[in-house]
Amino acid sequence: MAIKNFETRANLKEKLRKRGLLFDDNELDEALIKYNYFNLFNGFESLLLSSSNPKKFDKVNLKDFIALYEFDKLFTSALFRHLNNIEEKLKSSISHHFSAKYCNSLNDTMQYTNKDNYMNPQEKNINHINFCKYSSNYPFVNNQNRSIYYEFNAFSLFSPFFLTNLINSNDYIDKTFYTDSNYSAPNKVAKYKDNSIHTDIAVPFWVAINTLTFGEIIRLLHYLKDDVMKEVLNDFNLKLSKRFDFLNMLDFLLCLRNNCAHGFLINRFRTPKKYKINSLLEKAFNLSPRSKGSGSPSSILNLFDVIKILSYFEEISSLKKLLNKILFRNYMFMGIKRGKNLNKKLLGRMGSSSYSNWRKILSKKVKYIL
Repeated sequence: MAIKNFETRANLKEKLRKRGLLFDDNELDEALIKYNYFNLFNGFESLLLSSSNPKKFDKVNLKDFIALYEFDKLFTSALFRHLNNIEEKLKSSISHHFSAKYCNSLNDTMQYTNKDNYMNPQEKNINHINFCKYSSNYPFVNNQNRSIYYEFNAFSLFSPFFLTNLINSNDYIDKTFYTDSNYSAPNKVAKYKDNSIHTDIAVPFWVAINTLTFGEIIRLLHYLKDDVMKEVLNDFNLKLSKRFDFLNMLDFLLCLRNNCAHGFLINRFRTPKKYKINSLLEKAFNLSPRSKGSGSPSSILNLFDVIKILSYFEEISSLKKLLNKILFRNYMFMGIKRGKNLNKKLLGRMGSSSYSNWRKILSKKVKYIL
């Protein structure tokens, strides 16, 4: 496939006309200004083409493309809301339980920046303060957990400038508000620095944690010692023995969140190959990874499978309404036969061409147990 040259809007319009797309001139002019051509047309044309070589449309209207695109955006927004709910719960749970253990007095406010309060996945020495009993068999150290495993010291919370950057980069964190003459920063925690070092400034974990990304939160979870992790898992109705299953579930929610946040078409969503799948999750959620190599973990999940994982954390029946709306719309505007064909292609691209499968996972008819 050759690299495509730039084309003017007039040329793109003529190309669509020659392919048989039905449209009002003014509506297409507006669409080419409002939407990204690649997303709107290239993103959905394989669902609507009657012939791929040469590319031809049969009774396909511009409105069909726009309807699919708008559905994709609405579905993305709904997923993003659910993912934000999970992220908020994670931040609340972590900051609460960690603070209860390590930051429960004024002078311990910044202990969340002290490496001694975490485990280093590489540390095998049982007598070391960062000892990790999972080190020898840590999962996916050559894949998604590589930097987590090998770069413990590089984590953002452990930077000596963490508190300085936290305050200077976030206007709502007022330095004067978090200054207390009764606070004296202990050793090994981050301190605020400008022209001098201020040992009387501290920002509580439940404030600071809101500035961390979802990816950083997952990394933080990897570093939590079992006493804190046990309490966090309990908030999600899981036992400590499910530590790595939980973390692996979050890997795929992170992939989905990144897709939503960056505006990629959700119907084409696939998890990156480097994100490997825990065999227990594969079985528990009845996942169908695209890549199943002998002797190596499976990888590449579609949207349908990741929504199954999402449903463990969130009640997602609202997604069913959005799905039903586009499926019904396609029947109404394209006729039963053509609408059914389009719907099957759309659902198939999203991970399962069977509507009954979608209805089950979006109607709370399937309960997943780890």
